[in-house]
Amino acid sequence: FYVKGKLNKIQKVELPKGEDLGITETVAQNLTGYRNIAIFGVDSRSSNLGKGNRSDCIIIASINEKTKEVKLASVYRDTYVQIQGHGLDKINHAYSYGEAPLALGTLNTNLDLNVKEFVTVNFDAVAEAVDELGGVQINVEQNEIEYLNMYQIETSKVTGKEIKQVTKSGLQTLNGVQAVSYGRIRYTAGGDYKRTERMRDVIEAMLKKLQTKSIGEINTLLDNILPKIYTNISTGSIISEIPSITKYKITDSIGWPYNTKGKTMTLWYGIPITLESNVKQLHQEAFGKENYEPSDTVKSISQSIINKTGYTK
Repeated sequence: FYVKGKLNKIQKVELPKGEDLGITETVAQNLTGYRNIAIFGVDSRSSNLGKGNRSDCIIIASINEKTKEVKLASVYRDTYVQIQGHGLDKINHAYSYGEAPLALGTLNTNLDLNVKEFVTVNFDAVAEAVDELGGVQINVEQNEIEYLNMYQIETSKVTGKEIKQVTKSGLQTLNGVQAVSYGRIRYTAGGDYKRTERMRDVIEAMLKKLQTKSIGEINTLLDNILPKIYTNISTGSIISEIPSITKYKITDSIGWPYNTKGKTMTLWYGIPITLESNVKQLHQEAFGKENYEPSDTVKSISQSIINKTGYTK
């Protein structure tokens, strides 16, 4: 009852099920044994984590329920996909248009996924969690230092936390403001693609640090960060996973789509080349489906993107 009382501090929302989230029976069967959870990082400067916020960070945590192996797949925010009711658009706009239900439905229909659960956080929640963990170990490159310190200025304003300049490269412990700022860097080689890799590095470092903590330390962390989290994952589900926390291991880190090409139309978009082939490769790498055949829906959307952009390679 004590733990449940803490978990009830989470900002919860109930979502539609099954087909209402774009999950077909075929996809559900194909992904049996995998629990896919969407992590949305929204660019919100307030406690509002719902509609109107773009999801500048989209990460799918794919959990093999048998082995407890976890693969993290970032979906690049500018990816050109089909959003129900809005046509072809950037995938990060889906959350702004229709909050988590539309964002999940967009992932499911464009990537042949079965995502029914999500967690939404903003800068403040991540910074708070990292600080409660006592910082995280990150290898900072020399060319990242300038931008990391630049991003600390805004991150500090949003979180109300002080800035501590990073002065050296190499493996080191970053505090909350530093870790969030590190994950926001997108001006070095690799741009947004490298940025999403940094975000996955921060998540992996947080999981490793969490696995070293005592129940008392986790208790303090829960008190401070749960009110900052927005999710539809049930209290009972979270409680049931606590004994297994040390068994989880991140085994792979993926950036998706694998093959893209930029095009400026009304805005700049990252065009998957092609959506169909990128979905096929995702299912091969993330779920071990060597001969995966994308759904007719994915094939249809893929052709629509080709017709609109003319990009096939």
